[in-house]
Amino acid sequence: MKKISVHKLVAGLLLLPMMFLVSCGDFLERDNPTATTDALWWRTQDNLVAYLNAVYTNSIPAGALITDGGTFQANSKMQMTGITDEGVFRANFGSWQQFVTNQVTPANGYLTDFYRFNYANIRDCSRILANYERVYVADAALKRRFAAEARALRAYSHLKLFELFGNIPIVDRPIEFADPEAKNLPPNTEDEIVNFIASELETAAADLPATYSEAELFRMSKGVCYALQVQLFLGVKKYDKVIESFKKLRALNVFELYPGKYEDVFNYTGLTSKERILIKPRGNKGIMGRFGPASVQGGQATISVTAALVDTYETKDGRTLQELSEAERLQYIKEPDFNNSRDPRLSATVLLPGATLIAGIVYEPFSTATGNTTTIGYNSANVSGYLVKKYMTEQDRTAQYGNGNLNYIVIRYAEMMLSYVEALVESGQWNDPEVTDYLNQIRNRAGMPDYDETKYNSQEKMRELYRRERTVELALEGTRIYDIRRWRIGKEVLDGPVYGAYNPATNERVKVEDRIFIENRDYLWPFPQNEINNNSGINQNPNW
Repeated sequence: MKKISVHKLVAGLLLLPMMFLVSCGDFLERDNPTATTDALWWRTQDNLVAYLNAVYTNSIPAGALITDGGTFQANSKMQMTGITDEGVFRANFGSWQQFVTNQVTPANGYLTDFYRFNYANIRDCSRILANYERVYVADAALKRRFAAEARALRAYSHLKLFELFGNIPIVDRPIEFADPEAKNLPPNTEDEIVNFIASELETAAADLPATYSEAELFRMSKGVCYALQVQLFLGVKKYDKVIESFKKLRALNVFELYPGKYEDVFNYTGLTSKERILIKPRGNKGIMGRFGPASVQGGQATISVTAALVDTYETKDGRTLQELSEAERLQYIKEPDFNNSRDPRLSATVLLPGATLIAGIVYEPFSTATGNTTTIGYNSANVSGYLVKKYMTEQDRTAQYGNGNLNYIVIRYAEMMLSYVEALVESGQWNDPEVTDYLNQIRNRAGMPDYDETKYNSQEKMRELYRRERTVELALEGTRIYDIRRWRIGKEVLDGPVYGAYNPATNERVKVEDRIFIENRDYLWPFPQNEINNNSGINQNPNW
């Protein structure tokens, strides 16, 4: 009988333990808390579910960094705002700033973490699929569901790796470190990877429910599988497949745009909305500490928002800043929500100078008053004059880094609607009535008027509109890096100086940093150096 062995990373990297099952000392010896054999471990439903839940713990990303439950910095999607044109990262931990200032190398710890955690999940899911049939589960349909969840999770980890590293090795079986093939695993082609992920998700969906109860909304469902297909196909611009996958999602009739206020999607009011397709339970329980100013208990202000994002929001009458007179534009630069006349999503998303975050806490980044902890530069963070407002709530005033109860919405229906719109526009169907309907539904929910159809009357103009809508609707939620890559706008938005808020003392905007984007390199992350060293089948991504 084979003894359950240490988790090893495919192609050479040590895998992390299943975080809540074993202590850090135990994982060097065994995959489960009893050090039993495969024949004994893969017997009971409880053991199977415990193993599967461990994969969920390590796989589903959080928003802001939390330091338990398997979450790690590179799996905290809102923290990744700092490698986009939405935000700037500063903290006494982490290295996201290196990614935008031409300092990152293949030895970077975030790269290594992201790569090894996802291959850890792939191997664990493959172990489940190789062994689940020997487990006794009284309900045969439930047993098939457990296997389908593992299959979908394995596809999800492949997708996450593919999105950031490009062509990667497909792994569809448990491989031991000592196996010869583990030392020479070449990457698969893009078509092979896309077909594999799409097929695995389709196969899994057949044995999964459309969605789950609130307590289990972190699990893979039909809805999640179809949503991941939308993300997959959109990333490679297979627009017909995006449309097909979205229609399967829509046909489930279980998801909808939250009918209340936009800001309530991200607080306790909308905690159980039908807009949520996949969540990380309590995945933003530490957001007040990570993103709040120092005037909030424990606030680190690790993400400062850029002027580039703030300037993207329209006025309430549907005009962009570029369409305004010079005097009007300058007024909005000085006071972004002047006279309460900007898209309401701006003040719901970004903490602006002079705004109140929670009762008694006014954000004053340019005040020089003694004791002002919200001033720019305090505690080496808060560098732009704009901070994060989304997901911040009065209930979490003293939550710091882990005492809150806010879920993080990993995938929501509004994103799927926008992806469907993009697929229609880019496939030449820019004047399809559903493009108008979906964009206006999203705008109206936010308190914005219908878009002007006389102005947005061509594919090019509709591309401009849906890209702006996607940017402001999904701002700071962790989707922007994929949009930049898909639209190939890195040189436009990630190269050159980054600015923040208008400083009345200097009569100009704060300059935060200078960034460098290398066009023929930076659309992909480099493979971790450890992987290059241990897997002869992998070549480094171009120009790294």
